[in-house]
Amino acid sequence: MKKFMRLFLLCWLAFGIVVSPNITVARTQKSNSADLSDALSRLKNNPRYEGRILGTHLRRSGKDYVYEVRILRPDDSVIVVFISSKTGGVIGDSERNQEKSSNAKNKKNRKKRK
Repeated sequence: MKKFMRLFLLCWLAFGIVVSPNITVARTQKSNSADLSDALSRLKNNPRYEGRILGTHLRRSGKDYVYEVRILRPDDSVIVVFISSKTGGVIGDSERNQEKSSNAKNKKNRKKRK
């Protein structure tokens, strides 16, 4: 019986050591994170992101987390908006990323012509 109790206590202690850091990290991230509903209500008020929200996903970006929000616009195009989980502010969207990549391609083409 004593061996069983020792084994039980040892397992319980080991489990507590392994799990408790993860719980602490999750609690601090939750307390530091912005509320998604507030961010979505700000998106609805922005005319650039007018439309119906199709879905949201929480993605990991390096050490931080980013909300990915898909919006169906009135012209039947879909835009993906990236929101910081810490601040609740818009980091970027799929159109801005495309604009940046097309601008970079145009700059490369200009350099090749010269």
